Amino acid sequence: MSEYIWETFDDLFKTVHRQGQRVAELESRVSDLERRLQERAPSAAPQPRPIEQLRNEMPAERAA
Repeated sequence: MSEYIWETFDDLFKTVHRQGQRVAELESRVSDLERRLQERAPSAAPQPRPIEQLRNEMPAERAA
């Protein structure tokens, strides 16, 4: 019985380790893609709009 428990624990440990490696690889890939996106289109980032323009789009009476 204890051998079965240790095999199960070992399999679980190996699975968690593999999943941790995959998560690290995916995080690395995401950061690489974000960096490449910023390099390609620095002007494509949305520019903040002036407050007055936002106030005209949604007056306080409508928001309430």
